[in-house]
Amino acid sequence: LSFPTTKIPLSKILVGIAFIFQNSYAHLLYTQQWSFLGSVITPQQGSRYFSQIAGLSSLASTFAGAVVGSLVQKIGLYGLLASTCITLTLSLLSAEKAYTISEENGFDPIQEMKRKQDEKAQTKKKAEDETPEKKNLPLKAIDLFRRVPTLKALFFEVLSFQSLSTILNVCFVTKLKSAIVDDEQRAGFTGKFYSSISAASAAAQFVFLPLFMRKIEPKIIWRIMPVLPFLGTLLTSFQSDPSLFMLALAFWSAKLMDYSARGIANELVYVPLDFESRFVGKEVIGVFANRFGKSGMSLLLSGLSFAVGGFGVNQLCWLSSMASLGWASTTWWLSNLIESKEEAQKTVLQRKKQKKQRGKDKKKNP
Repeated sequence: LSFPTTKIPLSKILVGIAFIFQNSYAHLLYTQQWSFLGSVITPQQGSRYFSQIAGLSSLASTFAGAVVGSLVQKIGLYGLLASTCITLTLSLLSAEKAYTISEENGFDPIQEMKRKQDEKAQTKKKAEDETPEKKNLPLKAIDLFRRVPTLKALFFEVLSFQSLSTILNVCFVTKLKSAIVDDEQRAGFTGKFYSSISAASAAAQFVFLPLFMRKIEPKIIWRIMPVLPFLGTLLTSFQSDPSLFMLALAFWSAKLMDYSARGIANELVYVPLDFESRFVGKEVIGVFANRFGKSGMSLLLSGLSFAVGGFGVNQLCWLSSMASLGWASTTWWLSNLIESKEEAQKTVLQRKKQKKQRGKDKKKNP
């Protein structure tokens, strides 16, 4: 079967739709799971457990990537798709159990969400001059960034890093196609490349990060992260014909920072913030900064390639150096705004104390 207007096989269209759905759904699950974790634990607990949770995720990714080839040979593509349904079902059951435990012990974030919605509904009735335009997500983002400058800095940090990651990815893939012509060899190199990132991330998350997170302030970690990617992009930009190894190393270092430390540090930023900042802020940053950083930079590179013509690896290397410097400046900006571990711990404990008091008052006056 094929699609009538394009003559593209229907199977390819369905696979494309499934791929888009899988990426969107995986991002949604990832965001919700980390939002839940950030709502029920303190910054001290986050410094201890976030790296271990992320490390287990890296190990799972490494294991899945290692066995997918043998699985396809044994159960086929349809069997592989069926196995993803099984893993998603396990994820659903685990999430349901987690929310049940939180509800039984009085720290369910859904209760806080309902309370905030009731407060907003009451405020809306009293505010006669409120207009429907204030409900728009962009306007919510502007108001939120004015009230919480930390989220504004985090927005631009995410935007700048996704732009850098896109440039490095395009540069790496472009060089890879010219350096390794054979498709099978290229696929093997790419698989080993990403597998090494996952393995190194898992090692960092289990061994180094727990030590750093306990003894070093988050602001220091934010300032250290851009160093390796910046040095890597700077070295490639000064080479007339950068090798595949150097380009892969620059991309590898950026991805390593992203998978190992940046994701955890990013989640720790949300923990001491108020409810609206944690949930609405994450929605805004996830929708606009993450997506626009990737798609916007991809469109820009396509436009530059079309306009200039000879926009090759050397130009991409220079562009990656500038993007790396931009990311470093946003991480420094963010590091100056986030709270210290002691301040964040006090903020969260005070919030939990107030929440507990509201629960007692509700029992007394139902």
